[in-house]
Amino acid sequence: MITLTEQQRVAILVVLLAISVFLTYFFHTVLMLGTVFSHFFYIPIILTALWWEKRSILVALFLGGLVVVGTLGFSPDPLVPNDYARILMFVVVAFVVASLSEQLRGREREVKKQRDLAQRYLDVAGVLFVVIGSDHTIRLINRHGCELLGYREEELLGRDWFATVVPEASREARRQAFDAAIAGGGASRGRQENPVVTRNGDVLILAWQDTIITGDDGRPVGMIGSGSDITDRIRAEEELRAAHGEANLYLDIMVHDINNANAVALGYADLLAEVLEGRERQMVWKLRSGISRSIEIIQNVSTIRRLRSGETTVRPIDLDAVIRAGIAHHPDAAFVYEEKPVWVMADDLLPEVFTNLVSNSVKFGEPGVEIRIRVEEDDGMVEVSVEDTGPGVPDPVKPLLFTRFVRGTNTRSGKGLGLYITRMLVERYGGSIRVEDRVPGHPECGAAFRFTLRRCDQPVTPRS
Repeated sequence: MITLTEQQRVAILVVLLAISVFLTYFFHTVLMLGTVFSHFFYIPIILTALWWEKRSILVALFLGGLVVVGTLGFSPDPLVPNDYARILMFVVVAFVVASLSEQLRGREREVKKQRDLAQRYLDVAGVLFVVIGSDHTIRLINRHGCELLGYREEELLGRDWFATVVPEASREARRQAFDAAIAGGGASRGRQENPVVTRNGDVLILAWQDTIITGDDGRPVGMIGSGSDITDRIRAEEELRAAHGEANLYLDIMVHDINNANAVALGYADLLAEVLEGRERQMVWKLRSGISRSIEIIQNVSTIRRLRSGETTVRPIDLDAVIRAGIAHHPDAAFVYEEKPVWVMADDLLPEVFTNLVSNSVKFGEPGVEIRIRVEEDDGMVEVSVEDTGPGVPDPVKPLLFTRFVRGTNTRSGKGLGLYITRMLVERYGGSIRVEDRVPGHPECGAAFRFTLRRCDQPVTPRS
């Protein structure tokens, strides 16, 4: 649409008025045809009404006066009622068109006001907003979007969105997905991570959301999309994953080497214990105890790392097999366990629960300590109890026993990680753990560790 300047409009009006004056003279003096030419006068009247609204009434009065002057000055015929009606019609047309033009301009100003307000909202938003037409062209984009992409607004409006800002590698796929969404009239496709290319050729990753917009007839006419720049976050996550992988590599090497060294030291300690007597043999046993504690620490660190990293997934586990394997690791201890086949939801770290609880009973129990393991099912849950006849757990210690780095009162207590890890594992499986007196009200008669696991009614047959 061509937009005329104020000077151009004035020039056109002056020309039309000059033509009107010429036609008045020519028709009256040369052709002697009366006022038939005055139909031309509606053109400047209507244009003036559209451009300057009610100022057109002045032009109507001027042209009406021109009819009067032309008739009285050049025509032998006097003014007739039809001439007065024509002059009145000039004024009425000018008034009506000016009123309509004023209403139209008022609506345009209101629409522009609302559009400017919406544009200001979009401009202050910290994300990219863009409206893409069904023909792939950019219909609207906010200031932040222009700054993010490195373009001026006029450089983007009307251009193909996909050809301008979408990387070539994903351009065709994105275009096809857009066309499919428009054709199907679907709702928002949810949050996505879409790359865009800036004017300088840099690739940015946007957290992208879009939705279809429809016309008055309900048919899709385009899509409005918003995207926030998450490039730095994505790169930081990639760097963090790389650093995590490198740290795990170093940790694996360290654990492997320390375990090898501990195994060698433990072997030599056992050899020395066989050949030494008295005080020297007691020192070797202390040395062996320190090595065993080092092995326990390494095992705890490895368990926590696997737990935090999510290397294992919860799945059906044969609880009876896990318990029997845990008992087999302590051939010198006295166990009471009635085998009860049951499957629970856990993962490959479930044996650590029994290792920590059974080791706890063996380590802190008196010579000849007896350990009883019970398994009971109730309402979709399985409760496992590990009871011992050891010295028990004092009441003040019970609430804090599964807290990180909280140690028992026994002189042989460890660093407080074993039971903390046990609680983390049980809670990971959707259960809970507690410690009670084996004989209610008598802590000195031994402890009872009880934890729950979710039962699995459809066990999975292990692969051969």
